[in-house]
Amino acid sequence: MKRVVFASTILSLGLMLSGCGEEKIASSQSDKETGDQAEKAQTTALAEIQKHISTAWKPYDTTYVHSAAIYENKGNVPVEMKETQMNYKGTDGSILGTETMIYSVPAVILPGETAIIVETGYLDGVNPEAFAETTYNFSFKETKEDPTLMEISGVKGIAGEYGYKVTGVLKNITEDQQDDIRIAAALLDAEGNLLGALKGSVDIGLASNGETGFELSYPDLPPNIQDKIATIDVKSYGWNW
Repeated sequence: MKRVVFASTILSLGLMLSGCGEEKIASSQSDKETGDQAEKAQTTALAEIQKHISTAWKPYDTTYVHSAAIYENKGNVPVEMKETQMNYKGTDGSILGTETMIYSVPAVILPGETAIIVETGYLDGVNPEAFAETTYNFSFKETKEDPTLMEISGVKGIAGEYGYKVTGVLKNITEDQQDDIRIAAALLDAEGNLLGALKGSVDIGLASNGETGFELSYPDLPPNIQDKIATIDVKSYGWNW
């Protein structure tokens, strides 16, 4: 897919990251050109972490770290989220481990909208008490790409003996077949606090106006959050070859 880029930024500011688009103002020869350039100069690409959660626990011999965040487009133009790196920081300020090549759902965020990112990492030889927080390095850029969002309905959370899962139905409301569809679900308590998230995909192609069911149970969730889940926010988008 061809992408038109006006500005880009990469920031790493721990738990709260933000950026803004590059502003360009040039001299013009007419009132119309002046207006066009002023409008272009006022565009701002800005993505921030709205909510985040990171929890460490040790169900077996390895410490698990569940990290989830919600990105929000705080600017006035669509942004494409690129790769995110998660850094697991210890209570002594050291880095206990990292996760790379993590991508949000959706990849393109419209102004005022959000995207979900989640992963569960594993730390050998580390006790949960040594973990302090997850920090995030991410990049984004202004884009004119359509987010190719799917329509979600019938969302249900199911707590079972072997964990928690989210099911539902998605519909391809775009005009094109989507060859790969990504899904993520943010799990929130009654106050809107983020408890964790799940993600998955529909690997088969889905024609325009086609529907399919989905089930999300990955990655591992922190223990004892199932009874606190009050709201499930599901995001989904597709892309084609």
